[in-house]
Amino acid sequence: MNDDSRKIIIFSGTTEGRTLSEALSKKKIAHTVCVATEYGELMQPKDNNTSILEGRKTKEEMRELFRGATIVVDATHPFATEVTENIKGACSGLPVQYLRIVRDEEIIHHDIKTSRYYDDITACVEALNRIPGNVLFTTGSKEIAEVCSKISDISRVYVRVLPSLKSIELCERAGIRNDHIVAMHGPFSEEMNLAVIRQYDIACLVTKDSGKTGGLEEKITACQKAGIPCFCIKRPGDEKGISINEAAIYIQKEISGEIVTEETACSLTVNVIGTGMGALENMTLEAADAVRSSDVVFGAKRLLECVNKREKYPYYLAKDIIKKVEEIFEEGPGDLQVSVLFSGDTGFYSGACKFEKGIKEWGKEHESYKIRINRYPGISSVSYLASKLGETYSDAAIISLHGKNEEADIMNAVDVILHSEKTFSLLSSGNDIAELVEKLNAAEFDGTITVAEKLSYPDEIIAVISADNTDEIRRKGLFTLFVRNNSPQKRLLIPYLNDDEFIRGKTPMTKDFIRHECIRLLELSEGDILFDVGSGTGSIAIEAASLSNTLRIYSFEKKDDAVLLQKENIRAFGQENITLIQGEAPESFPVDIIPDAVFIGGSAGRLEDILGNLKKMGKSIRVVITAISLETMSEIERLSKDSGIRNLQIRQLSESRAETIGNYHLMKAENSVMIAAFDI
Repeated sequence: MNDDSRKIIIFSGTTEGRTLSEALSKKKIAHTVCVATEYGELMQPKDNNTSILEGRKTKEEMRELFRGATIVVDATHPFATEVTENIKGACSGLPVQYLRIVRDEEIIHHDIKTSRYYDDITACVEALNRIPGNVLFTTGSKEIAEVCSKISDISRVYVRVLPSLKSIELCERAGIRNDHIVAMHGPFSEEMNLAVIRQYDIACLVTKDSGKTGGLEEKITACQKAGIPCFCIKRPGDEKGISINEAAIYIQKEISGEIVTEETACSLTVNVIGTGMGALENMTLEAADAVRSSDVVFGAKRLLECVNKREKYPYYLAKDIIKKVEEIFEEGPGDLQVSVLFSGDTGFYSGACKFEKGIKEWGKEHESYKIRINRYPGISSVSYLASKLGETYSDAAIISLHGKNEEADIMNAVDVILHSEKTFSLLSSGNDIAELVEKLNAAEFDGTITVAEKLSYPDEIIAVISADNTDEIRRKGLFTLFVRNNSPQKRLLIPYLNDDEFIRGKTPMTKDFIRHECIRLLELSEGDILFDVGSGTGSIAIEAASLSNTLRIYSFEKKDDAVLLQKENIRAFGQENITLIQGEAPESFPVDIIPDAVFIGGSAGRLEDILGNLKKMGKSIRVVITAISLETMSEIERLSKDSGIRNLQIRQLSESRAETIGNYHLMKAENSVMIAAFDI
């Protein structure tokens, strides 16, 4: 033991002691760890900054050890009262700082009928003598002799102790049968506790109030599920002390002489890792090395199955991971490296982007933390499937329906497939595939559809499907689709809809010549919200919606017959990005939606009210109005005097179409239409 390591002495044998030691080692602070048993030494992490002393010590031996020390940390078990008294006594009169680490006493919500608390082991055993059935003691091996001397029937006693020769020997000396000794190392999950309870037909479990670190909550909840009582021994006295975090910060400050806070003591490295399809051999060597060097690994449950790490948690959302990271830093600050696993490639339809955004936002609120993000790409399922099929994907359309299976999403996918020679798609379930195939068949699709599932796993499936066997894939799972279209459709360079494509009835409709010009003047961009006021047959709304599925269209019409007709047109064109609202404008406008553009084809004499409502919305809105009647034209002409209107353009369009009358072709004029376009 060198002089530097003697300055900081930790009495350990607990999770708290090991955690503090690891935190100091990460900061390269030399220290000595004292453990009572050979098993404690085995469990203690070792490195160049840590010296380990094994064996129980008297107060005199402790006092001799403390000469030359500056800080002595008591991180022993809360029930090791004799050891704590000896450490305090040995420190008395010496120029050393004594720090006691105390476990947090968490409030554990449980059924009061299940849990019963006792002041000491004697009172607990007296209560046990009044109930029948097997009893499982998880209180350790030191008290087992006292238990066996006081319990009325030792044959019903089962014990769970550390897997050390000394623990087993103490149980045997107390008279416990070998087949009643469960030698295991914790921590134990609720499932493990429940399994032991059921295996040995336990009627009551006995534990110490060892808090969260000692697995108290998992024992209580296991008893609740098993329907048995949990007898709990209270902690001795009202002990005061500090947390692991506070101890680590204090020691770092004393050693370095620098100002250290809870946050500046923490350094976080986040490895964002693309794992490929899931099988470990698909991860890059660089990514695999990052996982191995991490302290903690997060990810979906299926991705963690291949990871051989003690500290791994099935979280992939930023809020859950941040919560766990904060818990770790509370236990002890230091340099923490975590890996977060995402399937496929981190830059290809991955949850990694949303996760990184959450981490960065958290980092802005904790600027004193040193946060670094490393990214490791993976093999996407599209590139993997393309390789398996011998296809290229540089000339293919690539879309994702993973987590996006609304009607509009499916219809957009159909549109992409019909206009592309090759398409790759990610999907969340076989039901989505079946629905997609159904709609492709309705559109008279000519081509082949290849479905891939469980890529890279031993039970990998890659198969061509047809319209009549989609029932076989109606199940949950992660699917990748490859579609080859033998007859891809060509898109119009200037898309438009003809008047004869609409269901007309007697409802007025903005004619194609005027409609195309109005849509041009609306100056729509991707993602815009358009209000179509007085929409009639819905021709403006439907043609605008057909330009991009990213547009959100709200169509307002008050007349019953027009609403019914428009519903038929929307259904016929399959435009799912249109919301039809029956009512009079502006009262029917949604209060929480502000449009980017508004087309007014009919105002029912309330143009002034409509424009007044738009002005109050607090943003620049593009407005286009059409007028046939002289009254509406007169209202449009007055717009030039409105100070709230900018960039006003007014034009009047006339159209004549040739009609055959006998042997002659005569030009027949349509109604002249005035159009006003402006910003408000």
